[in-house]
Amino acid sequence: MKKWILISLIFAFILAVDYETEIQPIFNSKCTSCHSGSDAEEDLSLTSYNNVMNGGESGDVVIPYDHANSLLWQYVNSGYMPPYGSGIYPLTTDQINLIAEWINEGALEEEVSDIVGCIDSNAISCDDEIDTLYFPECNTCSDGVPCDNYYNPNATIDNDLCMYNDVPESNEVSIIKNDDTLVIDWSAFNPPVEVSQYVLMRCSDIDGDTPDSDGNLDGYLEYEMCVLITFPMPLYTETQIVDDFSDTENYSLNDIIGLKYTLSVGYPNNNYWGSAFGTYYYEPENLLFGDLNFDGVINIIDVVTLVNAILGETLTLEQQEVADLNGDGVLNVVDIVSIVNIIVG
Repeated sequence: MKKWILISLIFAFILAVDYETEIQPIFNSKCTSCHSGSDAEEDLSLTSYNNVMNGGESGDVVIPYDHANSLLWQYVNSGYMPPYGSGIYPLTTDQINLIAEWINEGALEEEVSDIVGCIDSNAISCDDEIDTLYFPECNTCSDGVPCDNYYNPNATIDNDLCMYNDVPESNEVSIIKNDDTLVIDWSAFNPPVEVSQYVLMRCSDIDGDTPDSDGNLDGYLEYEMCVLITFPMPLYTETQIVDDFSDTENYSLNDIIGLKYTLSVGYPNNNYWGSAFGTYYYEPENLLFGDLNFDGVINIIDVVTLVNAILGETLTLEQQEVADLNGDGVLNVVDIVSIVNIIVG
């Protein structure tokens, strides 16, 4: 006997409540005489799953996973609905408990075991504030039911169609100068699934902030010159690339005022490779040799700072770089004389 009770409990746990065959028939027999059509009481229609979940004048009547705070359950449990004198018998205890069970399972339209979709919470969700220009499918997701290739918290069977929009954070991308090349490395990036390809584009600015037609500056670089560093074909899947400026025709790396790299991350189920992209910036350090306090002026303060350093005070790496004017790797009186010569012209 205990064995069959245990088996019954297991099956009761596995087999979730099905809305169409178990919940809607209750509403049809007890509720829809008042709650249907354009003149539904309290503007609440209970003729379909979507109508139930849309609620009425009082707002949502079903709070998934929480039957006790769901108005629908409160009304039928208290006997307030169906109203006394309507000629309709109140719901039975079994019917009330079934509605509570359905709500506590998430108020799903289908049995839990039948819901197939994207179950990876790292995938794109239409509930997020994302740009529908890049994810137009989110415009078609309605009634709180995500499209199949977007994260669905109610799904229990993965359809392997999840879409992603993960790109490296700025601290996961390094851009290191080496002579006339830049090494761009994003190996610290850990994508949620295997990436199908990376496409890297570089945009350069060599003339700085240029005035508009009215002669005004906006304080931003324009990055007018853009080229692809890696191309959509063949597929590039490495996480590092060397950007070589030695072959550029009109400028070198030393002419650069600022660079903007755009890395597009291609995922297997995204509609196109550009649907996930991050932007990363590089601006060369324009150090003024001899300016040890970085105030843009070389004067007696810089001389005193260098003298103190030679006598034992510690300099930062950046200060050591601008203090070694002859580039011999040693700070001494020769560098002091060089700074003085700069000051006196």
